[in-house]
Amino acid sequence: MGRRGPKQEVDLVEEDGPDEGASAGPAGGPADGPPSGAGRDDAARARRRRATTLGVGLLAALVLVGVVGQGVVTARERDRIASLAALPNVLAPLDGPPQVLWTSDEDIPSGQVRTTAGDLAGAVGRSDGTVVARAVDLATGRTVWEVDLLTAADTMELPAGTTTAGRGSAYCWPGTDDGNAADVMLCTAENSVWVDEDGSFRRIPATVTRVVLLDTRDGTVVTDLTDEAAAAPVAESYAAFGDLVLLAGRTSDGAEVRAVRRDGTVAWRTAVPGPPPPEPEPGGVPERLELLTVGDHAALVAPDAVHLLDATGATVHRTPRDADAWVTGSTDDTVVLGTGGPYGTPPGPPQPPASSTFLGPDGAVTRPGEWVWATVDDGTAPFTALTWDADGLHAWGRDDAPLWTADVRLPRQTVVLDGLVHLTDGTGLLTLDARTGAEVWRVTALRSETPLLTDGTVLVVTAGPTLGEDGGTRLVALDREDGSEVWRAPVPVDVESLWAVGGLMLGQQWEHDGLTDRVTVTALG
Repeated sequence: MGRRGPKQEVDLVEEDGPDEGASAGPAGGPADGPPSGAGRDDAARARRRRATTLGVGLLAALVLVGVVGQGVVTARERDRIASLAALPNVLAPLDGPPQVLWTSDEDIPSGQVRTTAGDLAGAVGRSDGTVVARAVDLATGRTVWEVDLLTAADTMELPAGTTTAGRGSAYCWPGTDDGNAADVMLCTAENSVWVDEDGSFRRIPATVTRVVLLDTRDGTVVTDLTDEAAAAPVAESYAAFGDLVLLAGRTSDGAEVRAVRRDGTVAWRTAVPGPPPPEPEPGGVPERLELLTVGDHAALVAPDAVHLLDATGATVHRTPRDADAWVTGSTDDTVVLGTGGPYGTPPGPPQPPASSTFLGPDGAVTRPGEWVWATVDDGTAPFTALTWDADGLHAWGRDDAPLWTADVRLPRQTVVLDGLVHLTDGTGLLTLDARTGAEVWRVTALRSETPLLTDGTVLVVTAGPTLGEDGGTRLVALDREDGSEVWRAPVPVDVESLWAVGGLMLGQQWEHDGLTDRVTVTALG
């Protein structure tokens, strides 16, 4: 324990009687009468000393409590910001308007795999049909490593009289689906071509497909799965699943999913019965199988159903799927199966009311409305999902009970932070209490067309008709708690899009010269 200060000593030893030398009664008894004039002065001074001492002590205690309280708040805030830094789509703390950190004429990889070294890795397709896998140092924008996935020898010869409308496809997935940095990534690339024939578009199927598992540290090939993917049944979809790679191919009576280890050997195969795919429209392509990972389960999306598989390939359950239903993975280890919606394609018939079915290991739950995806969710909200329909925005609890409905017409960008739900709705930016759905604040002057960005303290939106300095666009930071403006500044470069990657704000600007597309990437922070 530290040494006590003088004011505590005075507090403890001072008595209510006169000072030494003043008239006093017998020891242990009352005084014979009122104190003399000098005694009264001494007593008054003693009382003033005690009052002053107590006042100073109380003030010091209050200051100490305030300092300690502020320290606790600061420590909690530091911990909160640090935990947010581990989430995707969160910016590093901004002290003010972002500045240009670097500019590169190399495109940012698609897939956006974060490596264990903190780099950004993925596939990059070029206009000539070649494809590379690349890792970029986010601190400098420089390429760390690059390996070929498709070379010039892999490109397809075009039929006479056709014009290229698009070449190939390529993508990379992290070797882990838990949001952490990945030591390996699964990359695919194919040389299919979309051609324009007198205004009609047609896809020419791929003749070359590459499937590889790469080490994210240096791009070396861990496992080349190209031959395995080409073996019958030819794989149409791929997914990283723990230490396995899943391949799904179509069979005469449904589909087959096989799991391949990192050494290239097959761990298991499972047959999934189903009808053949429906015939595509003229010039179209049959609907492909799709694989999604759902925590420690995987989902095979077929034209007629969604099949949830466990880690051994056994079917946990099957959920029927309408032909026009869309399927995506959610943020809570479920698959979302969506149907209907408020939008019809004029002059077609109106769509039925939207519904979202959430599929997980425990079964399927259907809720009204379209699923609303949160770009950032720190887990502080009491709900597990948000859906939206003509009645408003609905929040759903863990026991599947509706928690609240808010009068929100068209929710778009959504961010969940510290018990608040921030979103844009076509009229501006508004914030709701995540517990009750009550409106906390609303700003209608800002109608951002870019993603709603945040560093955990402020919300960053754009204000202006178009992005870029010439369009007069401004970046505006709002306090997340009350919507007050913290700062406003021009976008420092001319860009067509902005998004958050690895704590940075990245922007792209494309130049089209009729033959090739050139891109400039700018990092802000």
